[in-house]
Amino acid sequence: MNMNKGKQTAVCLLLALLLLAGTVRAEQAVEILPTGNGFPLAETKTMTAWVVNTQDNFSVTNSGVQDWIREKTNIDLVITGEFTGPDAKRQLNLRLETEKILPDILLCTRWTKAECSLYGMEGLVLPLESYLVSCPNWNSLNVICGPEHRNDLTMADGHIYCYGSVNECFHLTHQARMWVYQPWIDKLCGGELPETTAAFRSYLEKVAQADPNENGEADEIPLIGQIQEGWATDPVTFLSNAFVHNNAIFGSTNQTVASGCYVEDHTVHCCYVEDGYREALRYLSGLYKDGLLYAQSFTQNGKQMDARILSDPHRVGAVAGGYFPEELSEPLPDGSWSEWTCLPPLEGPEGTRLSYQSAYNYFYNCNGLVTRDCSDPETAVQLFDFLASSEGTLVQNFGVEGIDWVWCTPGDGEGIDHAQAVYRVLLESRNLQRDKLPIWPSDVHIASNYDAFRRGYMVQPGVMNGEEELWKCAELYDQYAPGRETVFPNVAVPADLSAKLISYQEAIDRYVRQSTVYFISGMLSVDNDWDTYLATLNTLGQQEYCRLLQQALDAYPAEK
Repeated sequence: MNMNKGKQTAVCLLLALLLLAGTVRAEQAVEILPTGNGFPLAETKTMTAWVVNTQDNFSVTNSGVQDWIREKTNIDLVITGEFTGPDAKRQLNLRLETEKILPDILLCTRWTKAECSLYGMEGLVLPLESYLVSCPNWNSLNVICGPEHRNDLTMADGHIYCYGSVNECFHLTHQARMWVYQPWIDKLCGGELPETTAAFRSYLEKVAQADPNENGEADEIPLIGQIQEGWATDPVTFLSNAFVHNNAIFGSTNQTVASGCYVEDHTVHCCYVEDGYREALRYLSGLYKDGLLYAQSFTQNGKQMDARILSDPHRVGAVAGGYFPEELSEPLPDGSWSEWTCLPPLEGPEGTRLSYQSAYNYFYNCNGLVTRDCSDPETAVQLFDFLASSEGTLVQNFGVEGIDWVWCTPGDGEGIDHAQAVYRVLLESRNLQRDKLPIWPSDVHIASNYDAFRRGYMVQPGVMNGEEELWKCAELYDQYAPGRETVFPNVAVPADLSAKLISYQEAIDRYVRQSTVYFISGMLSVDNDWDTYLATLNTLGQQEYCRLLQQALDAYPAEK
């Protein structure tokens, strides 16, 4: 698949805690979803919850969000199980299978639809549709987002087991980005950004050899990334899209459905068995062998990577990541916000030039479920609807009203869409160093970040607006997008097919990730071990997995 489009460069910046940007027409009205009339309850009610939180340094349990919930609803939400780290979902699933008494609700599970369907049919979680009828925000979202909202959350058996979360996020659809250090681009490349894989390698070689930090030591790190945690910090995804259509990101980043597979002419393809993937591995292994890709990129964690990026003197020439490689607060003398530049997708030797592509997903991380042991399912679902209010969305994203954000009134300013702003984040005075962090990790949200609301974020001259800058990044990458029609849809499938897909998916994903690292690091040879790699994938059921995905895709249009 080749894609050669117009050229553009841009400096794209971001505050790490600011979430995701979308697109919307300026004339589109913004509906404010209410917190509802059923709260506060007449008496205090305790509800227990388990949550999967892959950000193990950012706890849900000690958050101001629970204080806000208690104040507004009279519900004391107690997190009795918080599962963190790379195997967090596995920890949750084990507890579900072994505990006799479950909590009232599950805030975030990161289940696939196949897993959600199975747990629903087993009776571990309850159908919600009878309770959702009386949820005003749920019904509003069905109108705002269109029929895809309800369809995306309805399983093959006709039931809805999770409330979901609306995160209509333009820039997340192109989240696998690469950043280059502009002063070294100016110094080593005459200010010209590399546009091909060959030119990018040439830049990395210059970083390694020319001592650009001028300290007389060979301490420069040409390219760095990590796959343990963080947002799209996997260097493989960005670079491999110069060779093959790859929508898989290693690490804790939210994955596309059928990660590593894409749709072309209504046919499912698995990129990791294609010749293009092999050539991408050959290119990456060459970078690794020659010391241009940092050797610890596949073993270090986020803190270790950050320490190397922010070292003094400066050492790093390029960084993989969904967000900017540093926190930003003050503009530079030239009016820009940082010395890092978002690198557009590169063109490979065969002319392939693609950005990572995903699509909107209202199922999200499978957020907001009611367990079999909940004593009051109706109130639990009303709590989900309360969190999905516009106020709840801002509280989960930014914190306390009047301290971290405020509503806008006519004349206050413009939003990102140049229409009347809806809310303003108090970036200039926000203080996140509190006893309780005022927000929840983004993956845990039960929110309503639909396009129009997201674009109502007020733009302030001279104040960094991460939403706006991320949208610019998405515009840049969208020029090279293969298109949302190439994304395998988040289709709900019958129980028997769900079980089969689950049985193949985890083993295949795990083996592809392990083998990719081995090929790049030289533990496997791209020339000598490729056929064995393909044979092992077939033993794990890769061909049958692809056939089952095709079967699910063929049934999908009728479902919609």
